[in-house]
Amino acid sequence: MSVPVPRLFADITAKLEDLHAVAVEGQCHDHSADMQIVFAAHLCMGIASLDTALHQIRRQLGDAVDRPA
Repeated sequence: MSVPVPRLFADITAKLEDLHAVAVEGQCHDHSADMQIVFAAHLCMGIASLDTALHQIRRQLGDAVDRPA
């Protein structure tokens, strides 16, 4: 059973909010290099997760996603 498209958009919103929090935290000057690597890894994983959600939307909507509005 497929996830409704509005739910996928809600999931993307939540992921973007999480990524924003990680990016903001990564801006602090008092983090060690190891911690900055962790933040960068979290951002990479989060962006990959966003890509997956976007592909799910594209699969459900078909070619309509590729056409300009």
